[in-house]
Amino acid sequence: MAAIAATPFLLLYAATMAPQWITDHRLASLEDRALKHPLPPGATFGGSAPQRPVTGDSGDCWAGFAFSLRTERPPEEIKRYYEAAPFMRTDANFTELSVSALQESADHVSVAVDTISSGTGDLRCW
Repeated sequence: MAAIAATPFLLLYAATMAPQWITDHRLASLEDRALKHPLPPGATFGGSAPQRPVTGDSGDCWAGFAFSLRTERPPEEIKRYYEAAPFMRTDANFTELSVSALQESADHVSVAVDTISSGTGDLRCW
């Protein structure tokens, strides 16, 4: 009997959370494609950071993720390499994708991918 009484609340919760779950899945999928992209020549994978929290304004969701590379190549070259990557051009879920690269130490470059998406109904984006 308690399960029947809880059903409307569970349905309301799922309806409210579904847009958030969709946004999180889309971002995780983009991050997965980025991490599966071949590394720049002479670079090795240095690790990834947790996804940044999804935030936004007026329905636009801002999100991103970062990873690091061990490389002697300059950040500008790494940035250009990832800007030209197919995953930066082929995602219909994000209206804008941008990449930045920052020299962390003599042989480490941090790469950040930032995104904007809209129209998901995700409450974090309002």
